[in-house]
Amino acid sequence: MSKSKRKKNEESKRRFEAIKDLMSTFAMSTVAVIAAVTLIPASPKAEVIKAVALSEEIVYQVNVTDKDNALDLSTLFVVLENQLEFYEQSISLGENSGYFDSLEYDTEYRLSVYGNKGFGKERLDTLMITTGEKIGGTILSVTPETIDFSTTYIVDVSVYDPNLKYTSINLYYGYSWEHDTEIQYSSFAVTQSRMNIELSDIFTSEAFHIYLEGTTLEGTELLDEIWVTPPFKLYTSLHMNYINSEEIGFFIYNDVDVGDISYEMNIYKNDLFIRIDQIILEQSDFEGSEFVIGELSPNTTYALECIATYINPLTLRQEQDIIYQEEISTLDSYTYSYTIETFNDYIEVSIILNDPNNYFELAYYESYDTSGDYDIYLNSETHLFNDNGNDKSITFTIFIPTTSSYQITIGIRNQFDYTVKQIIEIIIFE
Repeated sequence: MSKSKRKKNEESKRRFEAIKDLMSTFAMSTVAVIAAVTLIPASPKAEVIKAVALSEEIVYQVNVTDKDNALDLSTLFVVLENQLEFYEQSISLGENSGYFDSLEYDTEYRLSVYGNKGFGKERLDTLMITTGEKIGGTILSVTPETIDFSTTYIVDVSVYDPNLKYTSINLYYGYSWEHDTEIQYSSFAVTQSRMNIELSDIFTSEAFHIYLEGTTLEGTELLDEIWVTPPFKLYTSLHMNYINSEEIGFFIYNDVDVGDISYEMNIYKNDLFIRIDQIILEQSDFEGSEFVIGELSPNTTYALECIATYINPLTLRQEQDIIYQEEISTLDSYTYSYTIETFNDYIEVSIILNDPNNYFELAYYESYDTSGDYDIYLNSETHLFNDNGNDKSITFTIFIPTTSSYQITIGIRNQFDYTVKQIIEIIIFE
């Protein structure tokens, strides 16, 4: 092979390697860009549900959701603007209603919802609207005020009737007592050009209806209306079920109107954080569930805080509520031994208990039929311990249930305080 030909081949090889390196670098850059893009959360969703123009006011109702928890809530505003004017009002997630006043007559404005998820102000929804005369009545806003678990709604109403067209104007409000049933309405007379009407008897978690109706010589007219969704409240509870020297047992009643809920118990001892115990209940869990905090030390005080984490069905945002806070001391040490013997149709249980603090006076059992979708209570009995001076003892029998599957819980407890309890054995037959 000649030198010139060999040199030409080497140059071609170098060009090929250079192109290959360039393509590899380009591919890596492309992957990096795609990876960066996928980290950007989805935009919150906003909708201008209603917009009404009056001579000097513009009324709005908007709804905002934030499925990815992306929104900086301090940046959420309703904005009204044109080339010469700019107004903004801070709003919250979910439904909001309100109005802008002292505006120019017969003037076009842009009504928008803005929010910032960390990449600058973003317009989430918008429309154009022009001020003008509106005869009749208008619902300017509906504002919820919650005090001591009771919500009152303040309805701000405006009436403009220069020619006295209406002999009367009434505000009606109503809701269904049960889902998909007929709405029952109550009413207030609107007697002034501007009124705040207080609705304190709204007992529903579903959207309720408010409307203004004017009466003329010819009949009645619908002047304005609004559907209002009450703020979401998490209806879940946790209470202590039992306590012994090493465990604190709780029972959780779940909110079945929400998706899966995570319950986290923060455990502190001597003001120091120890650990977190967690349980997750599905939406379909109608019966609730036990939540046992174990591996505790005898005769020790713990500070407990339970936090429920869930998706708000109205805002679609993940939220947290503290549902329990308490200091609880475990029982001091005690010891026990037991034997269980099974015969043809009964079980014999013997327990010997060393209980210096006299926590337990009774032995007990509870039996349940577990053959169906839900456990069904069958029977229970209690037996008073024999005090032998240095210890306590008891022997008793349990008749075996005749169901195809069952559960028998055997334990000891205090005669007067049902929360002082120690489960000794759980017998499951399937």
